[in-house]
Amino acid sequence: MKKPAKVLIALFVLLIVSFYIDNFVLELIKTIRAGILDKTFIFIDKYLNYYVLAFIITLIPLLKNKERLRNLLKFWVSFLSAGILVYVLKILIARPRPLLSLIEELDYSFPSGHATIMFALLPVFLSSFKEYRYYWLVLALLISFSRIYLGVHYLSDVIGGIILGLIVGTNIIKIFKLKLKYG
Repeated sequence: MKKPAKVLIALFVLLIVSFYIDNFVLELIKTIRAGILDKTFIFIDKYLNYYVLAFIITLIPLLKNKERLRNLLKFWVSFLSAGILVYVLKILIARPRPLLSLIEELDYSFPSGHATIMFALLPVFLSSFKEYRYYWLVLALLISFSRIYLGVHYLSDVIGGIILGLIVGTNIIKIFKLKLKYG
């Protein structure tokens, strides 16, 4: 069994478990909330959201190497595919958000759009922007955790978003490889 398949299986098991401990995790996070942490995660939510990151990442290849422009297509297809899928799933599933949030979110909770998009882009970084992959992984985990800390998502929303994002990103990479092979 390949490593990505093992990771997805582990994440699916974690997703199932997380549905049972969602409220416990929120209560635990509520006990560690503090002024500086609140401000830090609100800053992350406000200024490190995926729209700002998408703009910045778009500029990197333009500034460093023109050959990398073709990799931007993978980036944007993953970004947009994940965003559209999250939008549709939120409407279909219609899971209410937690009640103890530090910021206001108006749409539904499952899956986390932030986690989905950040992790849909991870396979793109692994294949096309290797020098940034660890930065992106840390940023994706930080942003995903911030959604739980801020109380706008349950743990299961974030894990579901991570799984969905990895599936979307991995399949976009596969489609691009097929296109290169047969296109």
